[in-house]
Amino acid sequence: MERVWTVTDSMGNPHQIMFKKGFGGAKCIVDGDTYKMKSKNWVIWMADHQISIPGAECNLVVIGNKIRLAVNGTYLEDGTPYEPIRNIPTWLNVLVGINAVIAVLMFGMIGLAIAVLLDLLTYKLSLSQKNGIALVIQIVFLVVVLVGGIGIIMSAA
Repeated sequence: MERVWTVTDSMGNPHQIMFKKGFGGAKCIVDGDTYKMKSKNWVIWMADHQISIPGAECNLVVIGNKIRLAVNGTYLEDGTPYEPIRNIPTWLNVLVGINAVIAVLMFGMIGLAIAVLLDLLTYKLSLSQKNGIALVIQIVFLVVVLVGGIGIIMSAA
């Protein structure tokens, strides 16, 4: 996965900013200088890398597969204002892990597929500062998986 932008500084000099993600990790390359990027979360890939160019403050923001560059507080793609990415709460990561394990144990690959879809939804909600809705979704899913799994085990016995 690779994205390239050209940003002009205050003196009219063009600067090339490139994002590359591969097996060696993620890198931000500014005019040939390489900087490693690290995720702020262990479940979903999130990074906010600040780049200083004379006369321009740039932020390379990566959330999952969405890669955006903000220059002087505005995203280049759509002109929306730059907002620093928020950290995903620890409780959400824990619930996601517990739900995925229980869903796989109780329902196999179908459980895993449903868990992944709900996890993507809850992460999106959490990044939009809707943590209450994300918490309710994860807890309801946990209850449904536990009750459904116990019901299957009881009916088999």
